[in-house]
Amino acid sequence: MKKIKPGEIDVLLRLMQMADTPQNLEAMQYIVFQFDFQDYEQFIIEAPPGSIRFNNLIRVAQFFDGLGVLVEGGVVEADTLFELFPVPWAKVEPIIQGMRRELEWPDLFDHFEALAKQYRRWWDEKRKRLKLAGEAPPPVKKPRAAPVPRPVPARPQPALARPGAPSRPAVSPGRPGVPLALARRAGSLVGSPVARPTGKAGAAKPTKLRVAGPAGRKLRPAAKGKAQRRR
Repeated sequence: MKKIKPGEIDVLLRLMQMADTPQNLEAMQYIVFQFDFQDYEQFIIEAPPGSIRFNNLIRVAQFFDGLGVLVEGGVVEADTLFELFPVPWAKVEPIIQGMRRELEWPDLFDHFEALAKQYRRWWDEKRKRLKLAGEAPPPVKKPRAAPVPRPVPARPQPALARPGAPSRPAVSPGRPGVPLALARRAGSLVGSPVARPTGKAGAAKPTKLRVAGPAGRKLRPAAKGKAQRRR
């Protein structure tokens, strides 16, 4: 780094004081760590003019645009300035380009853009001087463990009948409209002495015995007294 000229010390101290104010410090932290917009229309919808995020962007852009004016006018050396303030042009470039199109203001923050080009060249030379390898190497991927097959639960086997045990007869389904319980009950009473007659046609009915007398007259039982006198 070149030696700082006596006239640059006061300018650099004032610039550092401006950057350390709470408003500028908060705006710079937002741009560096949180700003991730790549589309101007989406940025205007989520951060309209007057919002805190919009004001943070304008504050940072004005600060670095002023630094570009000082470097172009020869007030401070670019190398000294870049050691103190990294230029975040790459993060806000899509939004500023959208502002230029919408406002028809082609030179909006153009000193900021010119300062960023110088900063890029300065950083490439510094990286070669310090023998930096550029971007950090990608992390080494850890070997993935082989998946362990999950045990498959055994299916339950049907219970086998014990040897010698009588098998239960299968019950045929009842007639349509008859509950299964009644069908089973009716089937179990077939052939039982307590089973009631069905009352259907063709079933045998008990008949009374009658004895016919001469000339088709019915015989009446004789009284007990007359039978004894005849004897």
